[in-house]
Amino acid sequence: MKKNKKLFDTIQTWIGTETVFTGDLSSLGSIRIDGKLIGNIKDAESVIIGENAEIKGNINTKYIVVSGTVNGNIVASEAIELLNKSKVIGDLSTNILSINEGALFKGKSIMSSDTAEQENNEDNHNI
Repeated sequence: MKKNKKLFDTIQTWIGTETVFTGDLSSLGSIRIDGKLIGNIKDAESVIIGENAEIKGNINTKYIVVSGTVNGNIVASEAIELLNKSKVIGDLSTNILSINEGALFKGKSIMSSDTAEQENNEDNHNI
């Protein structure tokens, strides 16, 4: 995920530590959550979930780094990184998954890439 650092350099939407937001967020840019969100995040370029953040809802993004708590499913078209103090209760779907030591994850993970899916489909046709 370090090579994608540029995606996180400009945060366009930020929910601070003392903020509780109820409702869905949709942004084509980067989102950082340090407070509490009760709702879904849709179509974000990148998402950072801060260490004290609490999310109750599903997240759909390209890239996500989680340090806090997420109770919901995460779909990231490129990559998911769970840092050492993160807690995720829900399913993960992505191309690249990184779970650091100390992270808590309860759910199922689905990893796929367009290349792998294409190869599997071609193999099935050859049977």
